[in-house]
Amino acid sequence: MKRELMLTLTTDGERVRAIDVRLPRFDATALLAQKQASAAITLLPSVFSICAQAQAAAAAGATSAARGQPLSATRIAAHTLAVKIESVQESLRSLCLGLPETLLPRQSAQGAALIADFSQVWRDSTAFLARLQKALCSDVHDEASAFAALTQEAKPIAQAWDHFCARHVHGVSVLNWQGEENGASNDALPVMRWFRQMAEDVPTLGKTALSPLPLAMFRADKLSWRALVHAPYDASAWWRVEQDLRMEQVAAHFGNSAAARLWARLVDVARTLSGLLDTATEEGRPWIRIHSLGDGDGMAEVECARGVLVHRARLAAQNVIAYDLCAPTDWNLHRDGALATLIGLSATDVARLRTHATWLVQMLDPCVAFDIEVVHA
Repeated sequence: MKRELMLTLTTDGERVRAIDVRLPRFDATALLAQKQASAAITLLPSVFSICAQAQAAAAAGATSAARGQPLSATRIAAHTLAVKIESVQESLRSLCLGLPETLLPRQSAQGAALIADFSQVWRDSTAFLARLQKALCSDVHDEASAFAALTQEAKPIAQAWDHFCARHVHGVSVLNWQGEENGASNDALPVMRWFRQMAEDVPTLGKTALSPLPLAMFRADKLSWRALVHAPYDASAWWRVEQDLRMEQVAAHFGNSAAARLWARLVDVARTLSGLLDTATEEGRPWIRIHSLGDGDGMAEVECARGVLVHRARLAAQNVIAYDLCAPTDWNLHRDGALATLIGLSATDVARLRTHATWLVQMLDPCVAFDIEVVHA
């Protein structure tokens, strides 16, 4: 299933006067009701065309907690490994394949090299994730032995993404990247030029005051699921990197604008890859957080490229009676969230308006497929 966004901008010929966001929600309960809890683990990753590893981890975590049979530390570590690699490749896909043609013509030597390098690493990385997911879906008696070889195999994948970043994205290995946005050495990198262009063209695009998801209140039943879904919270990966020193200067100057969010994705990729390359690298909060809520109720929060993915399973006699699934896209692209900053933008140049709207969606959510239409009131 492809979750597609349709963003409609209504203008009066001078300015954007209104926006409409159509993002269909997926009814997980309708798919899983009365099925065994294990069905969530096999069905949900196959239903979604994006973030399959994160969906699998969230389903495994939520159902295991609801059954009262927590995942082993080994399986959590294996799921975390899969989710991190998936996050890196999805973020880089958005950053590099989504580059404006004006900044990186595909027919140029630089563009062709980027596409070729990305395609090769993507194929190897995706093949590795398929093998890891197959192992995670099987019953193994000696988990440590079963996942040991795959864990070692992950290191060359992380190194390949790091080499790609050194050549096309960060300019150096992520282990050495200081995040100096004014560094002259970055001028040749199209991603850095994109950041500068976005910061100069539309410095206020996406800039809005939003709070992170109050998941603690939801876990404690002090906030309903419906209220959580319909409020314009921020579930993005911004909160993974807001305390990173490489974000301080940019965040202080640009707030959480589209330009700053592009920078946040660079920082996020660097942090995630650094942790995969060097296990001594300091980590923040766990990427997979599993909560047993009692009485056949379990919840999992999984960090992914888009932000925090949430699954909540309710079981009776080991069968699903209710299943809530909310992806970060539901908040990232909320009509009252950062997308609302499109209202008031100049509409005299429709092509330019489309470009800026495209940039904002790409920065808010690196995975979702979307269409943008501009209509005159």
